[in-house]
Amino acid sequence: MDLVDYVLYYLVRKMKSFNINNIVKVKLTEYGKKMLERDHNEFWGSRGILRDHPYTPHQEDENGYVKFQLWNLMEKLGKYCGLGCEMPFDTVILIDEKDLGDVE
Repeated sequence: MDLVDYVLYYLVRKMKSFNINNIVKVKLTEYGKKMLERDHNEFWGSRGILRDHPYTPHQEDENGYVKFQLWNLMEKLGKYCGLGCEMPFDTVILIDEKDLGDVE
């Protein structure tokens, strides 16, 4: 095994896989909470049926975290993330260790 193969093997061995359908937890900022509500109200309001679909805030756990599937978090709040932007959630994302797999 040459040096490049060894380095690649070492890096892959340290990496873990994660399915974007699995659950992550984040702490929403006030900005993130406002954007979720605004987007919900714009979507249902533009269809004229907001009163049939009132906004319900995400339920925080005892530590202030809310659950999302990773793809759903990025769909809803990814557009608000960027360098120098106000973030919709804290930059630490919690992932349950049981959801991490080995790289094949």
